[in-house]
Amino acid sequence: MPNSNQQETPPITFVAAGETELERAETLEDVLPSPGFPTVTQLVVDAIEKRSDVTVLDFTPQQVNIRFQIDNVWHTMPAMDRETGDYMLATLKRLAGVDYRNRRAHQEGSFRAEYRRVKHGCKLISQGVRTGERIALYVDLPKSKVESLTELGMPKSLQEQVVSALESDDGIVLCCGVPNEGYTSVWRGMLTACDRFLRDFYVIEEESRSEPEVINVTPVLFNEKAGETAFSPIPKLMLKEPNVIAFAEAERGEIVDQMVELSEQNIFVPLRVHGKHASDAVARLILCKPNVRELAKQLRAVLCMRTIRRLCTDCRQPFTPHPTLLNKLGLPAGSVRHMYKSFEYEPGMVDENDREIEPCPSCHGIGYSGLTGIFEVLKVGERFRQAMVETPHVNQLLAAARAEGHISIRETGVVAVAQGITSLEELQRVLKK
Repeated sequence: MPNSNQQETPPITFVAAGETELERAETLEDVLPSPGFPTVTQLVVDAIEKRSDVTVLDFTPQQVNIRFQIDNVWHTMPAMDRETGDYMLATLKRLAGVDYRNRRAHQEGSFRAEYRRVKHGCKLISQGVRTGERIALYVDLPKSKVESLTELGMPKSLQEQVVSALESDDGIVLCCGVPNEGYTSVWRGMLTACDRFLRDFYVIEEESRSEPEVINVTPVLFNEKAGETAFSPIPKLMLKEPNVIAFAEAERGEIVDQMVELSEQNIFVPLRVHGKHASDAVARLILCKPNVRELAKQLRAVLCMRTIRRLCTDCRQPFTPHPTLLNKLGLPAGSVRHMYKSFEYEPGMVDENDREIEPCPSCHGIGYSGLTGIFEVLKVGERFRQAMVETPHVNQLLAAARAEGHISIRETGVVAVAQGITSLEELQRVLKK
């Protein structure tokens, strides 16, 4: 009589944890006939197909709650009954090489999976919690290599403004964003947009936080644990007569003051800082307590990017925006015939003929597929410099920028909504964070 647990599974293969090939093979042979194996395969395949880099399983006495993190947003999946979940967890833990009988201690393990000829590393973390046990499954997903502002989604009109600011022989240009939301990508995009072939270009990074090199940008590292600062390598570096010295982070006010001094010596200084938008980044930098008057003199421009989810073009839903909505968004009446919203699939949905609806094969029912950027480029004018010195608060900086004709990141986001790239709900979600 055939084993009822040996049901058809997706075309995925696993490499279990183990120090030797024999040990890995024996572990896999043990888990293949287990009742939890089909559920594990489906869970990992769902994570890969939905592009979930983190899956969280919360075990309660009654059920297992499942969440996928897709494009930095959490999605709740249908809950699993506890018995099925327990079998699945035992199989997952054995694949990862941790004790499946221990439900309380913190444990970490890993295994590998290959699906449709793509290999994925999988890391499992388990921890007992008050309500039961929490599992985090991290899956390495292939990431497209984004190097240019074009690939990030920046319009050509804004790229021209960025390139113009980056051609300066001196001064400071800020690059800002939110960590885990393109903070590294926009920095690399800006460095790539610089003229790195006719100028000697260096970037200062703390060695434990160094990032992949940009072509023709020489990394210079310092060791924070050894008491070094971003300016420790500068005396030696100055002997090479650099044209551009970029700083991946600003530690405190006196470091910013030294950056200002560099920029006064005909050295161009790109600097990365945290910020939800351009004025927010400037306000945060001022909180480091530099000499604001001197900083204001040298600040040329601020580039900001926020990542936003793209609507799935195969299932997005068109609607006619009401004139009141267009007015609220600052768009002329009749300027946009259609906007789009996402179609988020839920199991059991039916159409007007009472036929069950299948999830969109392109986005797997999420309604969004991939990320793009929304941007702002703030050209620092005299009114903004005056606000930096006299009223260095976000609202006053925003007002000064607006008075000088600055187009905010909200306004560029509205354009993305009008073009059908993303939804109004997604733009609101991002800007409220």
